[in-house]
Amino acid sequence: MKNQNVKRGRGRPKVFTNEELKNHKKTYMLNKEWYCDICKTGRNYTLAGKHCHLKTKRHKKNANN
Repeated sequence: MKNQNVKRGRGRPKVFTNEELKNHKKTYMLNKEWYCDICKTGRNYTLAGKHCHLKTKRHKKNANN
């Protein structure tokens, strides 16, 4: 029993908890700015608002032209 090898997980050890990773992703999505080159509205959207903008009629109309 003394000479048995202990199995260790592969890769780097986990540093952050799942809750910390979730909070980091949330703050990144709310603080990262994004600009739509197709519409050229002059407005910087948050990365979270990017998906809402891509579904708008204005963006779809500009993308088809």
